[in-house]
Amino acid sequence: MKKTLLKLSVLSVLILTAFSVAWIKTYNMSSDYFDFAEQQKAEGNYMIALKGMNKLELRRDDVYLGGYQQVIETWENALWGPKPGFYFEAKKMAPQMLPELTNEELLLFIEIYVELDMRYVPEAALELLSRAEQQGEMELALEMQEFLEEAFPRFYKDALNSQSVEVVTRPANKETP
Repeated sequence: MKKTLLKLSVLSVLILTAFSVAWIKTYNMSSDYFDFAEQQKAEGNYMIALKGMNKLELRRDDVYLGGYQQVIETWENALWGPKPGFYFEAKKMAPQMLPELTNEELLLFIEIYVELDMRYVPEAALELLSRAEQQGEMELALEMQEFLEEAFPRFYKDALNSQSVEVVTRPANKETP
């Protein structure tokens, strides 16, 4: 009986130690990502702050540093253990930073990430659609509307239902290309 209790105690300590080491490594890595994202945000590099370094441009010995997205992805499915405060801060960043991008940067963001990693792409397209409507750029507004309808129909429907965007219609005298 004592041997069984001792074995269970040792096993429990080993499991707890392994979990603690893994949590600390994860915390340190995501903390580095958050610090990097904050630095990029301060420098006005909003796309890098959101998405992290471009993995395709890294050389063999380069250290990868993620952005707010990688912080979120690290912790969003964590089942055990506390989530650090910077995780909750990172979750607030996309809605704050997408409006900081220029129209050209939003278009570039959409072009780059629509095939690589679609997180924040519909939000960027919605931001661009809203701006195009406000600025009277109907062709761009129609392009973004069609993109959202085709690529992200549920997201677009939800945006319409929340009335954060209006349906853009093509002028009657223009033909569809």
